[in-house]
Amino acid sequence: MKQIIGMDSDWRFFKGDLEPAGDVSGWGGAKAKAFGFGATDKDFDDSGWRTVNIPHDFVVEGDYIKRQENFSSYGKIPAMETIDNRHVSGGSLEGSIGWYRKKFVIPKEYEGKRIYLYFEGIFRDSLVFLNHYDVGRHASGYTSFYYDVTEFLNYGGSNLLAIRVDATGREGWWYEGGGIYRPVSLFIAESVHIKPWGVFVTSKPVEKNGEYVNALVHIETELISRSVVSERAVLQTSVLDEAGNVITKTESELSLEPWGEERLQQEVDLKEIHLWDIQDPYRYQIKSCIYKEGELADTKTTFFGVRDIVFDKDTGFYLNGKNLKIKGVCCHQDHAGLGIAVPDKVWEYRLRKIKEMGGNALRCSHNPPAPAVLDMCDRMGLLVMDETRKLSSSRENMEQLRSMIKRDRNHPSIIMWSIGNEEIEVQDKEEGGRLVQYMKMEVRKLDSTRPVTMAFCGWNGEYFHDPKVFFPVSEKLDVMGFNYMPEGWDEYHRIMKDQPIIITEASTNSGTRGCYETDSKRSSYFINDPLNEGNLAKKDVAEFQWKKAAELAYISGIFLWTGFDYRGEPTPFSYPAVYSQFGIMDACGFPKDNFYYYQSWWTSKKILHFFPNWINPDQVGKPVNIFCYSNADEVELFVNGISQGKKKMVKNWYLEWGNVIYQPGKLSAVGYWKNGESLMKEIKAASTPTAVSLVPDLEEIRNNGTDVALITVKVVDESETVVPDCDTLIRFTVEGGGRILGTGNGDPGSHESDKEPMRRAFHGLCQLIVQAEEKQGDICIIASADGLRSGFCTLRIV
Repeated sequence: MKQIIGMDSDWRFFKGDLEPAGDVSGWGGAKAKAFGFGATDKDFDDSGWRTVNIPHDFVVEGDYIKRQENFSSYGKIPAMETIDNRHVSGGSLEGSIGWYRKKFVIPKEYEGKRIYLYFEGIFRDSLVFLNHYDVGRHASGYTSFYYDVTEFLNYGGSNLLAIRVDATGREGWWYEGGGIYRPVSLFIAESVHIKPWGVFVTSKPVEKNGEYVNALVHIETELISRSVVSERAVLQTSVLDEAGNVITKTESELSLEPWGEERLQQEVDLKEIHLWDIQDPYRYQIKSCIYKEGELADTKTTFFGVRDIVFDKDTGFYLNGKNLKIKGVCCHQDHAGLGIAVPDKVWEYRLRKIKEMGGNALRCSHNPPAPAVLDMCDRMGLLVMDETRKLSSSRENMEQLRSMIKRDRNHPSIIMWSIGNEEIEVQDKEEGGRLVQYMKMEVRKLDSTRPVTMAFCGWNGEYFHDPKVFFPVSEKLDVMGFNYMPEGWDEYHRIMKDQPIIITEASTNSGTRGCYETDSKRSSYFINDPLNEGNLAKKDVAEFQWKKAAELAYISGIFLWTGFDYRGEPTPFSYPAVYSQFGIMDACGFPKDNFYYYQSWWTSKKILHFFPNWINPDQVGKPVNIFCYSNADEVELFVNGISQGKKKMVKNWYLEWGNVIYQPGKLSAVGYWKNGESLMKEIKAASTPTAVSLVPDLEEIRNNGTDVALITVKVVDESETVVPDCDTLIRFTVEGGGRILGTGNGDPGSHESDKEPMRRAFHGLCQLIVQAEEKQGDICIIASADGLRSGFCTLRIV
């Protein structure tokens, strides 16, 4: 029976490459160094190496290096530069080489079983050695992979796993990090077992009289034998409800040749089905059991959902027969304080923020995500566009595509596969069409239940006016994907009237959280202005693109660039800016103003949000433009109680009061709804900062060594109002069973260490990420700053 052993704790780590050790005569020094013979030896002395836990990103631990990274001329700046022999990647951090070593014991009784070593993600080019044997090389930093290591192991004794990670290369133009940044596991199986990623479940609900009444569930199971004799076995497949109760089951007998493989097809009719939906993400389970001579040899549980998806050329997307506008965000995988080594709880926090905004979808940009992210989307009811890294039919890139499809295809949250993003060199050429056809047919072999799309980008003016230039490539797709180019949507739809359309990227009004004037001294703070003055044309503002997408029935939905700020692509500024400013939320997940624009039109909550803040004494007597995001029917603005006028809200738009004369005091607004309800909010200038306040995202944390809590750190005045112009340095102390995992503040120009126990507030806020250790005792967190009362909070250990 299969066992899973976690391998995430107590690794030894060394940053840098290694000189050869011992006698390497005949190999040549360069080759010996490249293969790191010293680090792969069991007797190698690694006592001077650091101890780290997985996930781990060693690139984010480095110092920022000046790099002229300005993406106003998209695609012309290389993603990796060599400066003073250092490889500087997106985000102005050095991509380098690191070594990991881990010793572990395999019990003697495991001899005769099959043992797999499974990596969810290593960035990037990895060489894996086990007991000095070369196990394999994996180039991609985004795909999961596994090795059968049965023959390399020392049973009943100690084993040494050594991994060389080369993060000097790149796959994208954003910050990509470096290290073993996703979990590592050992899978122990009998000689006859289910192949990794070897169960594929599809279901098609049957509609009768307007109701989905049953579903035909098809289960494909790949089995493998590593026995030297023929084996007979029985595959028993059970369908369970969400609570784990068996609903129905089926059995198949099989015969496996020595060292053979078998693919079995089974079907069951599921009655009185419970659909998976974004409001009710119900999941069934498939329990696959292999029996040999009546004894259980292997078992695997696969979650799946029964749902019906349709992309219609005229009326958009349908989930379970109901028309649904996809409201999504694009996300890279790094987070403030962590780089790409993002624990599951942080991803859960990020997805909760997306749902709080009213989002119902995630585009995995531009690579397959961590498996845990897809599990969360399944459970939370978020739709997913899963995306391979590159449009290419090369052997390496096709393996990446296949691994993504096979690993992810059982997730009900995934509604489409994306095979490329902004492939500018070929997106208008015949060879691009051949690539799309080749990759689409490969997807079809592994999963024919979801459509294939690709994101097209039109940075050249001709694309805006003549979408026909895409036809050699786009006509091969099931769903056309537009990045921006709203003026081309209608024309494309008129000509390609039989092809559904989705907006794979749309603008979000770039800006810095809490910043209302561009700071030329810092060259990193950028005003958040709905009018987007001085940027691109009006058509490229967030409000225009969502309003247009919302009003066009044929547009299936929209994915915004991006949900969160991320390192790299520091548009519109270059160094010292090191973060992008595209996010609706900053790198910590703190909302920017236009978070409330989307919340106004993507949720049923009553929203009233207006800005900028009212704290600028230099503006006294001068005119200020006030913007308002709300779903109220009318909004009235007041300065110190004096009305500045009542305005009617247009659906999916915003309001502006121009030339409001600034004066000290209080800015307020009242939203009025047609049903007679109203909502009043005010902006009152904060007074002198007096204290630090801590607000954790949860009150309890598991002492399993991996659980984390995110603490919002506020600098407040006596009335508990955040002081928005405060940048006080805050120092952190953690007592009890926890440790500091990272800090951040959302400042796109901050060069502070993410790993030191201190951080400056940025516009009154910063974030502390604390991880539980495998200890008893609650975690006490103290935040102190010069001249302020310290803040305290406690996380209960469970």
